[in-house]
Amino acid sequence: MKRFLQWTSILMAVALVTAFVPAAPFSSMADETAPAPDRTDVRNGWIDENLGPGVARWVDKNGNISDQPGKAEEESEATKESSSSQETQEQTTQEQKTEESSQESGTNETASEESGQAETQPAETGRQIDPNKPMVALTFDDGPYAPVGNQIMDSLAQYGGKATFFVVGSRAAAYETELKRMVAEGHEIGNHTFDHKYLNKLNGAQIQSEINRCSDAVFAATGVRPQLVRLPGGNKNQTVLQNVKAPMIMWSIDTLDWKTRNTNKTIQSVLTKVRDGDIVLMHELYPQTGAAALDIIPKLTAAGYQLVTVSELAQYRGGVVPGGVYSQFYR
Repeated sequence: MKRFLQWTSILMAVALVTAFVPAAPFSSMADETAPAPDRTDVRNGWIDENLGPGVARWVDKNGNISDQPGKAEEESEATKESSSSQETQEQTTQEQKTEESSQESGTNETASEESGQAETQPAETGRQIDPNKPMVALTFDDGPYAPVGNQIMDSLAQYGGKATFFVVGSRAAAYETELKRMVAEGHEIGNHTFDHKYLNKLNGAQIQSEINRCSDAVFAATGVRPQLVRLPGGNKNQTVLQNVKAPMIMWSIDTLDWKTRNTNKTIQSVLTKVRDGDIVLMHELYPQTGAAALDIIPKLTAAGYQLVTVSELAQYRGGVVPGGVYSQFYR
């Protein structure tokens, strides 16, 4: 009987401990209640690149994802652009004061020059193009993006070539210095809409807003308005054709550089297909494209091609008209 009472006391003690001490959760429960993992492990790189140009987003070193597709939130680059822009503004303060004084005295010469800039991009002094020799227009979409764009322009300057950069208006303010260099060195700036929206999914007013806002952004940065438009994705319908009042430039060689992200494939897609009058499509956002351009530019030059802007190519091959759609300018 005494042993029975001892076992009974032990069992009651165990029951009391079990009732008042909470049990640890099972591992499966811990997994379900744990915080959700980060969306991506990428740092200082692009995500959603497989979805096509203008869609990829930048992830900074802290894992923050850019809300704006196609824009790298890089502190060093933004700081560099801002600093350079400030220096340019300081250097031109005296010139601006002189222009204001001229306007106050009734001189309308400055106004005439500004009006001319809005209609056409400044021609480079001494630029010579032989209409009898083969020409190719290299075009770069989705910029500006200085780390790649400057690399391309360095090579073009070395070999005497020009290119056309179809830029996204929402990026213009962040890369004002690069845009000014494009104009100063005789390259052409084209309109690639303000937000890189597919225009075939918008109504007429929205389409015009995308085009006009991009044009305004480029003008604010450079004093030049784009004369040509490239439709994001090349997508168009009747509403687009009715509401885009500028020549629409497509392409005859699509490098697919945004998809392959491969320097050699981009090079070969151009060199194995190129012919007189081609318009080549590439994208300014990708370092691999910049590296490819460093190989393409000298090789095309050595092969006898003149590297010209789209407007220069059109000038010698029949011209363009507002609302027209062009993918090449063959003889």
